[in-house]
Amino acid sequence: GNASFKAGDYAAAIRDYTRCVELDPTQHLALSNRSAAYLKLGDSAQEALQDAERCIELAPAWAKGYSRKAAALQELKRW
Repeated sequence: GNASFKAGDYAAAIRDYTRCVELDPTQHLALSNRSAAYLKLGDSAQEALQDAERCIELAPAWAKGYSRKAAALQELKRW
């Protein structure tokens, strides 16, 4: 997923991160990265928010999950 994300292929990154989450549903890093990819893809802020919220549930002490949630909420204009 990371290579696809860096290459700007956000749909492929989402596919790869989804595969990772399917293999390990507790993988908060994949959820965080997929949240970012959804935002970069555009028109997927709700999916980005869902991933960010799940990331926070799994790793509440990890600040990046909250950053992903804030970015999704901003995109949704829910401030």
